[in-house]
Amino acid sequence: MDEEILPKIDYYLDESDPDIVILRRQDDTFVAAFSAQGVTKEGILEAAKEDYRKLIELHSGSRNPREEDRRSTA
Repeated sequence: MDEEILPKIDYYLDESDPDIVILRRQDDTFVAAFSAQGVTKEGILEAAKEDYRKLIELHSGSRNPREEDRRSTA
């Protein structure tokens, strides 16, 4: 059985600046920034899901530059 194991990625919130909340990966990589006043749980979750999806695409080698261009202009 050739089942690919997906990498586990942990995210955390960097709240060191009182005006900005930064979503980071476990290795301190920047993912997204939010206004501290307007940040929502849903926004954070969406940013983490999008980042994870992109990492999986890169890891699997299924990244299609034409598809990326199509999504970014839609």
